[in-house]
Amino acid sequence: MHVTTAGQKKQQRELWGKASVAWDLHHDWLETQFGGISQWLCDAAAIAPAMRVLDLACGTGEPAVTAAGRVGPNGRVTATDLSPEMKAATSRRVKRLGLDVDVLVMDAERLEFADAAFDAVTCRFGLMFCANPVGAAAEIYRVLKPGGHFAVAVWDEPALNPFLSSLMELVNRFVPPQAPEANAPGAFRLSPPGELARVLNAGGFNEFKVEQQAFTMHYASPDEYWEIQSSIAAPVLAAISTLAEPETEQLRAAVLDFAAAHVVDGQVCLGATALTATGMR
Repeated sequence: MHVTTAGQKKQQRELWGKASVAWDLHHDWLETQFGGISQWLCDAAAIAPAMRVLDLACGTGEPAVTAAGRVGPNGRVTATDLSPEMKAATSRRVKRLGLDVDVLVMDAERLEFADAAFDAVTCRFGLMFCANPVGAAAEIYRVLKPGGHFAVAVWDEPALNPFLSSLMELVNRFVPPQAPEANAPGAFRLSPPGELARVLNAGGFNEFKVEQQAFTMHYASPDEYWEIQSSIAAPVLAAISTLAEPETEQLRAAVLDFAAAHVVDGQVCLGATALTATGMR
């Protein structure tokens, strides 16, 4: 069944709204794993004191919080997310940290800002979930000042991200996936060779580079792997919610066996690879 663009946005808003509880709960763990990507994004976007910065798909607050530390009291960070629940989580976090960050519910494909409003734009693991990533890239281009920098990160090909793709394969044994629609939002949507560059080109960018960044995801135990990955990955969470309890337990057992096979020095260690892109307007 064909899902309209509006339908895709509604699905993504609902999926990530449900996953926001786990993202909030596991925020510190997430930042231990993804903090290096946040630092890279802020470095690549050349974020510096007194800048005005926009962070898209902010989730539970990163890299917006990292950017806020860099722009200082004379700068301004605006964080946006399609999910009201994610927005609320970021609002709570910046309040606890005493940061003055604007946090808004907003569609990355329809940004409610003037042209050339920002010195830098970041987006960590969000662009691939846009119904129209070219539209989002065009909006990034529009709101950047001439000479302003952008930096985005998406997931590379499934084979390079076994921390997620292997779990999805196990889930699919219990919840047969629907035939995927072409260009539907998804974790690996922008992973095919040249696809991220195509999207950025179509959005208006000419000066940018795309590169791979490999790292390792660490989990304290197979149980932690199951607990975290089955709840923070929105599509996985949605699929598991359709299973009866006996099937859920069978899936959990299979996932624990998989994770146990990847224990190194007492921790579950699984590969991850991001595709990162940075450039200028």
